[in-house]
Amino acid sequence: MPELPEVETIRIGLQRYLVGHTIQAITINLQKQISGDTQAIIGSKIIAVKRFGKGLVIELNNGYSITAHVKMTGQLLYKAPHLSKQVIAGNAKVEIASLPDKYTHVIFHFDHDASLFYRDVRQFGWIKIVRSDLVASQPYFKKLGPEPLRDLTFKQFKNILTKRKTPIKQLIMDQSVIAGVGNIYANDALFVSRIHPQRPANSLLEEEQKGLFAAIEQVLKKGIEVGGASEWSYVDALGKSGRYQEYFQVYRKQGQPCPRCGTKIEEIRLGGRGTFFCPHCQVRSERN
Repeated sequence: MPELPEVETIRIGLQRYLVGHTIQAITINLQKQISGDTQAIIGSKIIAVKRFGKGLVIELNNGYSITAHVKMTGQLLYKAPHLSKQVIAGNAKVEIASLPDKYTHVIFHFDHDASLFYRDVRQFGWIKIVRSDLVASQPYFKKLGPEPLRDLTFKQFKNILTKRKTPIKQLIMDQSVIAGVGNIYANDALFVSRIHPQRPANSLLEEEQKGLFAAIEQVLKKGIEVGGASEWSYVDALGKSGRYQEYFQVYRKQGQPCPRCGTKIEEIRLGGRGTFFCPHCQVRSERN
């Protein structure tokens, strides 16, 4: 599932290309993918695109917003006449100019012959039209914890860890506790900070807490810098792949040598998710 860097990359693209456009019509090919009063936003102009955790909010000038979560395979793809040669990365035979295809479930038609396609192979994502003043009270956004690189301070982070015995990897992936961090960046942040993913959160010393806090910010910044990780179907608003997969530290590198010490990377299941670590660099030691 796209994480903070991937969704931020989508947001940056949508902010660049959508702001100023007027919504002229909406085509719905699969009703379950969109909810809310779609007629209320016809004729409205896009004024901003924001991100909260892994969710997107497209703000309109009439007091409504388009909220969205791409989940596992959702894609938000912008099409305009001057961008007719776009090709969806990883789908060499699918050109954005040829959309819609059978996986295109919602189309926003704009002025100047531009469009935004919501494409989702597995149909887990969603789009909801809501009043802008009610966005924060929507179930997904309401439950989000503070977010790295935005409003999560080290003091808050320390307090979160100190009060919980949860394995540290599961804790930093809990969106109600810390928003935006998923499996890819949790694995790599724990490797960078030399912390075993099964360590109880409250066993970390303050020096380790500081190291992990910095590592989370480090890997997220790198992810944003290179456009996210295109591990599965993630692409940006123009259909381009990210490059963070070229910078994976331990994620999905089981059996390969640790980039720090050469020991073979191991994989375990933790909270139902693939978890990757170096058994030498990330020793499972705990505070007494």
